[in-house]
Amino acid sequence: MNETISTILKRRSVRLFRPDPVGQTEFDLVLEAGRYAPSAMNQQPWHFTAIRNPELLGKLEENCKSAFLESNVEALREVAKQEGFSVFYHAPLMVIISGDPGAIAAQYDCTLAMENMMLAATSLGIGSCWTHAVMMFNSTDKGKAIFKQLGFNFPEGHQPYAAAVFGYPAEPYPETPPKNAECVTILD
Repeated sequence: MNETISTILKRRSVRLFRPDPVGQTEFDLVLEAGRYAPSAMNQQPWHFTAIRNPELLGKLEENCKSAFLESNVEALREVAKQEGFSVFYHAPLMVIISGDPGAIAAQYDCTLAMENMMLAATSLGIGSCWTHAVMMFNSTDKGKAIFKQLGFNFPEGHQPYAAAVFGYPAEPYPETPPKNAECVTILD
């Protein structure tokens, strides 16, 4: 099978990470893959913020967990109440991609960049998991204030559109869940 297709089919959300850091060479390749993502009119409206500091990740996690607990979504509140729940799954690395909301398609461009990064990570044996808690938390006034208090200095006017955690999986990738084969319509 084609190597690219194989990587796409292999990628899973990893929710249990080893504590060892992602190697710098591998991380540089993952970042480069993100920067090479397509963007509307090649605006490249993104900025990549990588967090490897465990103390900072812990503080951000504690605050993002509060966004789950205060959510209107019962499923998020319930999962956040579980003993030992970790919003970031104890991953040693997080990347937040912020973008200029004045760009043509900033949210989509940043999301495409994150998907490139997640696929590149998979190809290098690095696990990843999308974490929407960052965007949920940043959408609140409290969240914006905490981000500033913690020292997150997104470029002027930028807002987070994509976030994922990265690290080496602590266990083999989970089995492929069933995929919906009925979601395609072809108009000939």
